[in-house]
Amino acid sequence: MPGQNDFLVQIPDQENALQKRMANIGAHLAHNKPLLEQGTLILSGPTLTRHPDTPAEGLSITGSVLILRTGTEEEVRRMLAKDPLAKVGVWNMDRVTVTPYRCGLWRPY
Repeated sequence: MPGQNDFLVQIPDQENALQKRMANIGAHLAHNKPLLEQGTLILSGPTLTRHPDTPAEGLSITGSVLILRTGTEEEVRRMLAKDPLAKVGVWNMDRVTVTPYRCGLWRPY
């Protein structure tokens, strides 16, 4: 799309936000599905303190990382503010980093 740029977004969670995150994950995923389908959300997922040792072990989530495709950093920040995890206070919106990004290589799954 002309005028579209990619941005790497890193958002730490507020302390002790895991229970609130899990309670709102369905709304978060539903909110982001249309963004994924229209090509605005390229990828997203939680950041971890470490990978679990076994499949049964829970995740130690510290925040989120996303790649968004839109026009400006301001648009990115407006989109983030509408996300359920921002609205309920899971994400620490004062510590969001938005970095211009350009993919050089990738391998589809």
